[in-house]
Amino acid sequence: MKTTILFFALLFVWSASVMAQEPSPEPAVSREEGTKLIVDNISPKLNLNKVQKDSLMIIFRRFMEDVQTYHAQSNPKVFAFMIQNRDGNVKKLLRDSLKYDKYLLVLEDIKNQPIPIHDSRQQNNQGSPHRTRGSNGMGSGMGRTY
Repeated sequence: MKTTILFFALLFVWSASVMAQEPSPEPAVSREEGTKLIVDNISPKLNLNKVQKDSLMIIFRRFMEDVQTYHAQSNPKVFAFMIQNRDGNVKKLLRDSLKYDKYLLVLEDIKNQPIPIHDSRQQNNQGSPHRTRGSNGMGSGMGRTY
């Protein structure tokens, strides 16, 4: 009899602890989706044609793949080099210093925008300390990579 009561008490404590855990994080945005969002945000502001837009997509996709491959977010020097390389490729693509300057301004505006959290519980969890940033697909918590 005591073993049964003890078993049910442990079962109750275990089930309460399982229910108290936080839900799993929302799925990360894939590199392709992230790249498409960035390019779709930049291209209308720079009046890019289809070829330039596709080339910009390739530049950003390669940048995001390299950052993830080489774990560049944990090494600021490597990350800065990759950003410099990406921006150099964009400058070659745009071939216009005014467009490039506008690209840098648009990129800075994108970085300063709040990261949207696509979660149905967003209204209820605004004060939660565990939901400080949305997912950017890179998985390091260091913010945006573009």
